[in-house]
Amino acid sequence: MDNNKIPKTEHENVMLLAMSTLPQSPKVNTYQFSEEGKTVYFKSFSQMEPHTKYVLYMLASRGEKLDRIVILESSKVRTERLDQWGKETATTLFEKRIRNYLGKSETVNISLKDELEERQETSIDLKLYQDYFPEILKINLENPVYFWDAVQAIRGDGKPVHLYMDMQGGDRNAVSQMNAIAELLVRQKVSIKGRYANDFEPKRKPPLHTIREAGKEYRTYELISAMDIFSRYGWGDKLQQYFQGNYQNNSKERTIIKAIKDASSAISKCNPDGFDRAVRRIESIQEKEKEKKADSSAGASTPEAVSEMDVVYQDIYQNYKPLLKQKYRYVAQIRWCLDKNFLQQALTILEAKMPYEFIHSGLLYYLKKGEDREKFLTICEEMYLKLARKDRYLMKDLNHYLIKDYCTEYSTERRAYIFADPLNLFSFGVGDKQRKEVYALLNKYRSLCILRNQMNHAAVGEHNPNGFFCYMKEKYKNDSNWQKQKATKYEQKIRNFLDEWENLANQVPDTIRNQVEDMS
Repeated sequence: MDNNKIPKTEHENVMLLAMSTLPQSPKVNTYQFSEEGKTVYFKSFSQMEPHTKYVLYMLASRGEKLDRIVILESSKVRTERLDQWGKETATTLFEKRIRNYLGKSETVNISLKDELEERQETSIDLKLYQDYFPEILKINLENPVYFWDAVQAIRGDGKPVHLYMDMQGGDRNAVSQMNAIAELLVRQKVSIKGRYANDFEPKRKPPLHTIREAGKEYRTYELISAMDIFSRYGWGDKLQQYFQGNYQNNSKERTIIKAIKDASSAISKCNPDGFDRAVRRIESIQEKEKEKKADSSAGASTPEAVSEMDVVYQDIYQNYKPLLKQKYRYVAQIRWCLDKNFLQQALTILEAKMPYEFIHSGLLYYLKKGEDREKFLTICEEMYLKLARKDRYLMKDLNHYLIKDYCTEYSTERRAYIFADPLNLFSFGVGDKQRKEVYALLNKYRSLCILRNQMNHAAVGEHNPNGFFCYMKEKYKNDSNWQKQKATKYEQKIRNFLDEWENLANQVPDTIRNQVEDMS
């Protein structure tokens, strides 16, 4: 069968292993693997053979081939040639043994007695490997860029990769190295399909050892990686992937997973309403957990009742804790985004939700409980009908329209926007002396609203030294249009605004704030 007749898959199958040195005393070991009532056997001179042979067998049973074997090699593995092993290195012996397993004819000048000869090695369909052999890529661990070399070797030409890992070999750092490489690749179309180890014991009589699927033992690495990404960046997709298969029938876990997925998805899409809904859902989950603890006579979970999800949930709660049950919920969300370096998301929430905060804080408001709603709604209706049809959509969010558009008027005398309330809709929750501060905050809010566009349109590339930008930058050195502002400067502007706003909002008496009606 030529290469063109090999069954095609939409992915590539790759084996990753860290080669071990050969033992001092040569011996044939037999490894077994049992699944669904069937036991298969593989013969091995070195401990690196059985897992690769099992993966070859397992893939062949599905009509698939192994595309590549990526081997991490230390200098000792690469150079050590012992007489008792026919002057073979660990890697050359491994390659010859695998070739012979796939029906090739490689000479191995080592004669050893098989103590378990009656347990014959399980063969595979050799037609898959007729005129074909998996590519073997050797990675020098002494190379400063070995990590990069390994990543490129696994990824290949960019097709999706199903990765199988031999966790048995190499030095003490091998497992950590392989897991680090694997975790780096999970966002690059590489799926870990199997991790394998065995119970090898050199003095066991007879030398029969068992291969086991070691994925569960190493899932902690995946959980730590998922939690690290979530804590740093707020992305919940890896947590969802981790728990998806384990908690399909548990409503609590499904709810938590959906909440963090929705939160991370909304924040990545700059969707303030979606993010707020997810945060409210997390608040609800937390309240239910508190109620359960209060109802529990012991007041604590038993060890049997604690799951991975309980541990993760505590971390999730700590991550979102700054957002839960806050006096000014959207101000808290903006600060949270800034802490995560989500500058665009912070600006999006600020532009969309600060009008809500202005109204609900009582800094300025248009209606209190017990006042004439019909009169207010009639005024707003007239305002709506006077708008051009193309602008009427602005009043879908009444708070946003009134704060950002209605109470703004351009003063030609001052050459600036000033507060205007031609229909006398607004009242203030602070005294006359603080009203100027409210006006100033409204102006700062409007200036921050255009900051996102300024950032999006800011030139970040190199300019022609003889072109217009450089000409103007040189001629008008103090003009802010030509000055490059860093993200940290934008962030500080937002933080300063929030500090000033919160300080003033806290001066509104609760007797006023609690009476404010929201008609949006």
